[in-house]
Amino acid sequence: MKTLRIPGFSLLLVALPIAALPIVAAGQQADLPEGVAVPETPVLAPEYRSAPQEPQVIIRGGEQQVIYEYRVNGEIVEIKVVPKAGPPYYLVPADGGGWSRTSQSRILVPSWVIFRW
Repeated sequence: MKTLRIPGFSLLLVALPIAALPIVAAGQQADLPEGVAVPETPVLAPEYRSAPQEPQVIIRGGEQQVIYEYRVNGEIVEIKVVPKAGPPYYLVPADGGGWSRTSQSRILVPSWVIFRW
């Protein structure tokens, strides 16, 4: 017995039922609760903006010092104070409230070595 093979026939058998799905779905109505109407024009949601995940830096200049405020999600996580005379220092939130003065930053900045020679 000889088998007859038609190229693309198996693809046609698969594609026909898939192509008929939108026609069947278009004829069906969604089951909506009583009193809920389907709007004629699509309703667009307002543009969603997620909260920024990276630190924001606000620089405030003064005559005697420059202040850098580091914020994450709108909350101040560290303040860097650079006076005209003397070394810079950092103010970080203390556990019991208020601010604690340190000489080094607590913010971790990711850094990767891309290339060395």
